[in-house]
Amino acid sequence: MKMLRLLSSTIFAAAVTAASFSSARAGETIKIGIDAAYKPNAWVDASGEMVGFEVDLNRAVCAEIKADCELSNVPWDGIFTALETGTIDMIGTVVTKSSARQEKYDVSRTIYRVGFGFLVPKDADSSKGIEGFKGKTIGTIVGTEPYYNYIKDVLGADADIRGYDTGDAAVLDLDAGRIDAFMSDVFQLQEYISAGNYKLAAEPTMDPKYTGEGRGWIFRKGSDELVSKINKGLDAVIESGKLDELGQKYFKTDKLVTE
Repeated sequence: MKMLRLLSSTIFAAAVTAASFSSARAGETIKIGIDAAYKPNAWVDASGEMVGFEVDLNRAVCAEIKADCELSNVPWDGIFTALETGTIDMIGTVVTKSSARQEKYDVSRTIYRVGFGFLVPKDADSSKGIEGFKGKTIGTIVGTEPYYNYIKDVLGADADIRGYDTGDAAVLDLDAGRIDAFMSDVFQLQEYISAGNYKLAAEPTMDPKYTGEGRGWIFRKGSDELVSKINKGLDAVIESGKLDELGQKYFKTDKLVTE
């Protein structure tokens, strides 16, 4: 009888421990890192607040899955380290789902696809298209491997590439003549084109060799449960029309291409 009571107590204690662990997991904060230097995706406004497409989309998904999410501004050059060391649980910056990244990390469903292009001043001679940039200096966002690969493929392995932390910094050097073009994704470039002083030098590429399977969010390997939860939130946001609404607000298009 004593043994039976001891066994019952052990089972009860284990059940309480399991319930407590489950409860802790259920109320756990999802730490999301966003590189807020990439307008209109994400930037810091005059009041010091993070704003932009990615900020609104992350919040919308967290609301759908009723999760407590903590968004923080993590510079691009340290964002993958922050993920790998557990400082953040996911990268909420929408990045290219390249094969290399998918081998090393878990990824969300595709959120959208976007082409790559070259931005030049409106009065620049673009009659030769991309061919006209051979031997010229090209600016792009530092650390964006797909961008570097694309530039080297179309302009040669020895292409003169200068990396910038932000698009604004690259465009300042473009205005000053220190670079001949700024290469990035079309959604970011559209922000400058809309101002009226710039244009695309050639038709953007949508080649999956460079753009991958589109863009999504990145997680540590083994994050199946979290990825599944986030994907359900993304599906709900897409089905509700919220993604198209954000696309129209920030990218001037409500035709974001998803899976």
